[in-house]
Amino acid sequence: MNFLKRFSLFETLLTVVVLSVHLYAALSDAYNFPNSWFSRDDAFYYFKVAQNITEGLGSTFDGINLTNGYHPLWMMICIPIFALARFDLILPLRILLMVMAGLNAVTAILIYRLVKSNLSHAVALLAAMFWAFNIYIHSVVYEFGLETPIAAFAIVLFIYKLSQFEKEWRTKPVITRQLAILAFTAVMAMFSRLDLVFLAVICGIWIIFRGSAIRFFLPVDMVIIFVSMTSSVALRTGFESYNSFYVSSAIELVLLSLIVKTLFLYFFGAYQHPRMNSVWRTVRQTVSALTASTIIVVVLYTLLVQFGIGKNFPRSAFLIDWGISTILILALRLAAYLIGKNISTSIQPLAPIIELKTNWKKWLNEGITYYGILGGALGLYMLYNKITFGTSSPVSGQIKRWWGTMTNTVYERPASNWSSFFGLSYGGTFDAWQPASDVFLWFARILRPAYSGSDTVDERYFFSMFIFAVLAFIIFVLNSRRAVNKISHMALIPLAAGCGIQILSYTTIAYGGAKEWYWVGQMVLVTLVGSLLLDLILKPLQHLLLRHRSANAKPMSRAVPEKTRYARVAFQAISVLLGLSFAYQFNNYVTTIMRHNYFPADRPFMEVLPFLEENTPTGSVIGMTGGGNVGYFIKDRTIVNMDGLINSNEYFHALQNKEAPIYLNEHDMDIIFANAQLLNVPPYYGQFTRYLERYNTYGGKGLYYLLAEPKFNE
Repeated sequence: MNFLKRFSLFETLLTVVVLSVHLYAALSDAYNFPNSWFSRDDAFYYFKVAQNITEGLGSTFDGINLTNGYHPLWMMICIPIFALARFDLILPLRILLMVMAGLNAVTAILIYRLVKSNLSHAVALLAAMFWAFNIYIHSVVYEFGLETPIAAFAIVLFIYKLSQFEKEWRTKPVITRQLAILAFTAVMAMFSRLDLVFLAVICGIWIIFRGSAIRFFLPVDMVIIFVSMTSSVALRTGFESYNSFYVSSAIELVLLSLIVKTLFLYFFGAYQHPRMNSVWRTVRQTVSALTASTIIVVVLYTLLVQFGIGKNFPRSAFLIDWGISTILILALRLAAYLIGKNISTSIQPLAPIIELKTNWKKWLNEGITYYGILGGALGLYMLYNKITFGTSSPVSGQIKRWWGTMTNTVYERPASNWSSFFGLSYGGTFDAWQPASDVFLWFARILRPAYSGSDTVDERYFFSMFIFAVLAFIIFVLNSRRAVNKISHMALIPLAAGCGIQILSYTTIAYGGAKEWYWVGQMVLVTLVGSLLLDLILKPLQHLLLRHRSANAKPMSRAVPEKTRYARVAFQAISVLLGLSFAYQFNNYVTTIMRHNYFPADRPFMEVLPFLEENTPTGSVIGMTGGGNVGYFIKDRTIVNMDGLINSNEYFHALQNKEAPIYLNEHDMDIIFANAQLLNVPPYYGQFTRYLERYNTYGGKGLYYLLAEPKFNE
């Protein structure tokens, strides 16, 4: 692979700095690892399952229940590392920290090469160091111990490969081997985080329909159709009713609309080159296609309901959807018309039928190659899961979707307002656009004197976001030719569309318990788009400086080339200085939280461990509603996960049927350590109350015997 080629001086120095800072952390006190670095309980689900696999117990957290509640590629990386856990529980954590450091360095280098080959050296330097040393990116991607490091690497590698492919297909014929390499890279991304399947699918459109305007329009149209249909239902019903009753029908209609509307848009000519038609004809084609397709969708779904396949649906939402989708898709077509002169294709624009007749064999063959590999890998994974675990997808995702349908669950609620519905919240689970969100908040604080009030934080934040969006649009329009070219060569359209649909796949399906580390692709997109905007600002500035300084230069003199070189060096020097400031802050952060010779060597890794070990007999099977870190560190006892995220499909159904106490008793669990109030609310619904007898308390949690028979009848 290209990233294994000989490193440049900058790449070598960047790698040395990243690894050195992380090595300091890896050699720090053992107490730091579960308390300052691997601070997320979910990471220890991976660690304990990986340890159990190496000890011959199979894919299980507790040694009792088989589980598939994890992303497969990260588990494959963890397995050989946690084979060492039988000797020393901290040693695998030290090694894993350095593995994540290596992934951080390699990802930053790929960003550097991607940006350098498409934009400028100065911007590439800054982008790489920003990714490597930004504290938010580090804490969410490289500190929790979850699958995010391999996901970030896989995304950037995929985009890097697409960028290379973009240059190759324009100069020479595409061969099957190229498509297969891209497909296998997409498979890697998908298995790094399964929700990246959306990115993999959309990038297939970008690859197969190269040379056609379809590749520009279709990915964005898919996001618009998804947004339009789901938000139409939410507008009509309200979020609580949407999440509780209408999610399934809304998603069914999204899938139906994606097929019908895109077909109608194509055959009505709305996927032609933006400059092929007049503005009026573009408007007529788009409105006609969306009107006709909406009617067909209404008819088809009504028939599905009559046959018992579809579900009840608020009929007025169809009209709302028609209005929203028409406005947004038409706006996209008109914007494309304005910059259409900068959108090049490798073939002469053709009418839809002629284009289909000309290209259908090539599209079909390449589609079979790419999606055959992608779909085949996904199909084999799902088949293996079905045979081994009794369910074709990770049970953890199914449980979180179940949580989202509950009105009063103890766990995180699904999207319940418009900002979270679109992933535009700040400071919470649905803040999908960090670290850009921090910039918007910073500017919002500047706006406070002009728009004061403690109850206007949201307004200032969204106004700040709007200002930045307008400025970015202006910069884009003023540099439209270069911007369109770089967006194409950096595959930003499929990346943005994939990120958009991934967000909607959580916010529009009543998904409870979403986490901030889901948004890895968005961090990559923010980094690349920020790099493009910076490049669009610096290029005119550099030319302006050169024109001013070379006004008195003599003809044929070497002054202008020399000044060009000096300007580039100056920008590169500024980038390095800014990057060094990022590295300095990052180093301070790491050395502050990962202390050396500070904690006693015999200090328990967790304060709760001595309590549990003193108050439970050796060999006890203890139930906890989380328990990942306790399960990894506790001695001579077994922790069973009661929320189901790292438990079996059978336990999930027992929990749904309010038979969890019976199921756990049958699997030799005799003690529960949990908050009694938590067990009385959804998703537990008080089903454990009759089976519990408290005998001790610690930190607001009770230690209970789990009785084989209920204390009383309901």
